[in-house]
Amino acid sequence: METTSRSHDLSLPFRQDALDDLNIGDLVYLTGEIIVTVGLPTHKRIKEYLDAGKPLPMHFADGMLCQVGAFIEETETGKTCRYINPSTSTRFEPFLPTIIRESGVKAIGGKGGVGPETVKAMRDCGCVYLSFVGGASALTSEAVEEVLDVAWEDFILQFRLTRLRVNRLGPLTVGVDVKGNSLYVDLQKQAEARFDTLMAELNDARPAAPPKS
Repeated sequence: METTSRSHDLSLPFRQDALDDLNIGDLVYLTGEIIVTVGLPTHKRIKEYLDAGKPLPMHFADGMLCQVGAFIEETETGKTCRYINPSTSTRFEPFLPTIIRESGVKAIGGKGGVGPETVKAMRDCGCVYLSFVGGASALTSEAVEEVLDVAWEDFILQFRLTRLRVNRLGPLTVGVDVKGNSLYVDLQKQAEARFDTLMAELNDARPAAPPKS
């Protein structure tokens, strides 16, 4: 079934009804505050804090956590973000379901999609996955207006929790919607459905084997 993707301008913190209106394949532009980190140890620590009931250093509820590295420089006027670069979200699969269920975060951002347990947590909690366009770091970096906060500075620069103010960050693609529909599962199903036909076409295109003497 073919669907027409739509474009949405959303503000953070999110309203649930705005997220409920998103379908996989839709494009999203975000304005507001997001939290970014590319660190596996950082996600592990977030999960440990949540498991222990300890307060996180930033407010996650109704917000967005991105598997995105941010290059931050100290300047005379404070911290400046030079660029952001998304990472593959499936690397963080051991931690994301708990983070979604326990922190109240409403969107995960990165590239490459997420695993089935994370999709289930998203469906249960009304959360979405927003995919960054690969190779478009220059474009998305232009949307960063301000570095608002940096936490856990015992980590290396891009592993730290960083809170950014963004203006029309995007376009981001809805990869998983609140109903648990996944763009990545649909693509896999299409590829599997096409596989047998493709193999038959390749077999038909092979030159006939010469007769044995």
